[in-house]
Amino acid sequence: MFDVCIVGHVTKDISRFNGRLGGEMPGGVVYYAGIVFRSLGLETVVITKAAKDDADKILGKLREIGVKIYCSASGVTTVFENDYSGNRLEFRDQKVQSIAAAFDPRDLVPIWAKTFHLGPLTNGEMSVRFLEAVSQRGGRVFLDVQGFLRKTEDGKLRLVDWPDKREALAYVDVLKADLSEARILSGEEDPERAARKLAELGPEEVVLTCGRKGSLILAGGRLYDIPACPPRIVADPTGCGDSYGAGYIFHRLQSDDIGAAGRFATALATLNLECHGPFRGDAQDVQARLRALSE
Repeated sequence: MFDVCIVGHVTKDISRFNGRLGGEMPGGVVYYAGIVFRSLGLETVVITKAAKDDADKILGKLREIGVKIYCSASGVTTVFENDYSGNRLEFRDQKVQSIAAAFDPRDLVPIWAKTFHLGPLTNGEMSVRFLEAVSQRGGRVFLDVQGFLRKTEDGKLRLVDWPDKREALAYVDVLKADLSEARILSGEEDPERAARKLAELGPEEVVLTCGRKGSLILAGGRLYDIPACPPRIVADPTGCGDSYGAGYIFHRLQSDDIGAAGRFATALATLNLECHGPFRGDAQDVQARLRALSE
């Protein structure tokens, strides 16, 4: 039994910051959340796909820190280009060079986990049948929905609605989306109305990240307004949403306190924003930032 099983494509990310090349490194929910979970002491397993020639290099760090890896061979690895601009790097132009093979229920090796963290990156990565197969494993299903809304056209990504959302979200316990994704999925502009409409489709908890305005969590019919945690510096926004999701899952495995989970996730994502690459720290670092906020 693992604490968390992450399913999604690991990527090769090519990043630029205001025109300056930042280099190439691993990416995707699998990579960023996997490092957070292990940094916080959770037993973690990953199910992913990548080209054989890329797998050892881009998954090496995860193996090094003790993440169990199941990687199926794919003809290509998913490759993203992220071009950030603006004073706080708040604008991102994202392109896709290639996309790894889709997941199939047969890719689910005999693994049991307390939480299955699904992190698709594009809308062809996971089917409704795959979500159903994951839900049958018995753990809580946490879905970062971004990939289901990302359609690729000539290498560029654009957000579209998810036609299968009503059927698919019946298999999801916790849904995470950013505000723009939630508006597309729900057809509602107001964040609270969007969260409540999405909850009607099945998820017990709906987590909406709202950038500088913090986040909004709907659980058990109650709304939690989570304030933002201002960064001291802005180094690299890549993976901050993944770190938020991982921080939320970690805290929810320890406690039923929804508000505390949201605050912990927010502080962790901010620490990620302040460094290049994935989160480097532990739970004590996150708690220290939370204490600093309250002083």
